[in-house]
Amino acid sequence: MPNEIRELRCGQTRCYLVGGVLLVDTGWAGTLRELFASLKLENVPLTDVRYLIVTHYHPDHMGIAQDLAELGVRLVVLDVQQGFLHSSDAIFAKDPRTRFKPIVEKDALVAPCSESRVFLASLGISGEVLHTPGHSDDSVSVVLDDGTAIVGDLPPLCLVSGYESPVLEASWDDLLAHGVTRALHAHAPEERVESAGIRKTRA
Repeated sequence: MPNEIRELRCGQTRCYLVGGVLLVDTGWAGTLRELFASLKLENVPLTDVRYLIVTHYHPDHMGIAQDLAELGVRLVVLDVQQGFLHSSDAIFAKDPRTRFKPIVEKDALVAPCSESRVFLASLGISGEVLHTPGHSDDSVSVVLDDGTAIVGDLPPLCLVSGYESPVLEASWDDLLAHGVTRALHAHAPEERVESAGIRKTRA
């Protein structure tokens, strides 16, 4: 199935494999073996995974991105993320024992969010990538046409009112306007949402 989603684990981070070819997020540096184990449980060889999108460049989401790139998985960087690729390098550098490889930018594929639907369609995936700041300025969500969104660390809709953040509210408004009814989070359970949900949180 083109939009089939499989949940994988990299340490404490939930990662998602879409259509058997697109990985969304990774884990902290050193979790490559855990990803291999998750893929094996799903009977998916690493050679089937062709691309990686990172929802935002915090250490627990991009830690093994370069490891995967060196194994043949192409990193896709959305245009709104270009200035953030090395934002976690200094965090990893504090512990020289950490097995971390900084991203090699020249090897990445840069794609505008506005052209993401065409890119995903080339993989047989129906959907697009939206810029959804609120957790971080570089946060993006992979939104599928069946109403599922992989949102990384974007706070759940049910908690939006507590943040009092117009940026976060605008991101959720955009997701809802694109028909999202199901949100897959990196560190929280799956969330079912309603089209009027954000307005209810403001009441």
